[in-house]
Amino acid sequence: MGIRWNSPLAQVIAVGFICFCCPGMFNALNSLGGGGQIDSKVGQNANVALYTCFAIFGLLAGAIHNKLGPKWTIFLGCATYVLYAGSFLCYNHTKNGAFTIAAGGLLGVGAGLLWTAQGAIMMAYPREHDKGKFIGYFWAIFNAGAVLGSVIAIAINNKVVVAQSLGDSTYIVFISLMAIGTLVALSLCPPTSVARSNGDKIQIQAFPTWTGEVIAVMRLFLDWRMIVLIPMFLSSN
Repeated sequence: MGIRWNSPLAQVIAVGFICFCCPGMFNALNSLGGGGQIDSKVGQNANVALYTCFAIFGLLAGAIHNKLGPKWTIFLGCATYVLYAGSFLCYNHTKNGAFTIAAGGLLGVGAGLLWTAQGAIMMAYPREHDKGKFIGYFWAIFNAGAVLGSVIAIAINNKVVVAQSLGDSTYIVFISLMAIGTLVALSLCPPTSVARSNGDKIQIQAFPTWTGEVIAVMRLFLDWRMIVLIPMFLSSN
């Protein structure tokens, strides 16, 4: 018997593949240093913009996810990865660093959306005794993306003997894979149609007001259990 597309396992695997294509390729691109450019300054500035926006929108993304649902939240998040990789392809020809830095900022917004939706799916869809297993599946698939992306970069540029920026073909491959992941996001099922193997439906909490969301986030940071976790947040990523 095959896996139903609206099963928690299929949805987690789909999200794993999406992250394989988008954050996975981003990790491979970032590991090259400066986004694969000889002059790493633009890539470094893009990362500053990225993680600044990521930190801010990581707090707000939960409210957006609650309003849009996982499919559109992940789709919008993934689209910013395509733009980010495309900005380096553009930089190869125009040297327009401002566009790349702006794309980095937008990626910070998109990453906040994507990872918030990913976390919600990982915690809400599997049954309690399946969560560890499903999380393992996700991270194995996701990290394989960075491995493949690095292999692609090596394979395309292995004959380069003089230091230079990545060629257009490498960026185009990354952009294409990210675009595939973005399109796959549109196939995700709404939580209301996801059914566990025992027939249980996913419990969806009614969307509160935007004001209620902001107040809930602020209250969360007054919880001592959240406060003691902050040092681990800073050290882990």
